[in-house]
Amino acid sequence: MLHNYIFIINFVLSNQKTIMMKSLLFFFLLGFGTIIAQENGLRKTYIQEGELIKFSEYYENGQLAQTGFLLDGKNHGVWQSFDINGAKKSKGVFFKGNKVDRWFFWNNGQLLEVDYKNNEVQSAIKWGDAKLIASKDD
Repeated sequence: MLHNYIFIINFVLSNQKTIMMKSLLFFFLLGFGTIIAQENGLRKTYIQEGELIKFSEYYENGQLAQTGFLLDGKNHGVWQSFDINGAKKSKGVFFKGNKVDRWFFWNNGQLLEVDYKNNEVQSAIKWGDAKLIASKDD
């Protein structure tokens, strides 16, 4: 009976060591190089650059889908996204996970300019006919 308990304890400890080793390997790679992951057909890369992590995601054809930086696991700094043919879809700035400042969205040849403050839309302009389509009082 004691032998069975010792086996179970060793099994649990060895699984904990495996999980710990995988975690250490992940953080080692994160700290010293590039991590490449693939999910839903999109390849993702994470590259440590100082305190920031540069994130890039690619379509199956190798075209860049989106890129930006992460700080403490949150989007931070300039982010851009592209369609499968390489045309720009959006460009804007995050601050610790919140959309801030001016963002640009391209859709079917039209440009939408949106001003954000703490993740809330302050104003939006659709270019081409230059009409103000939304505004928020301070």
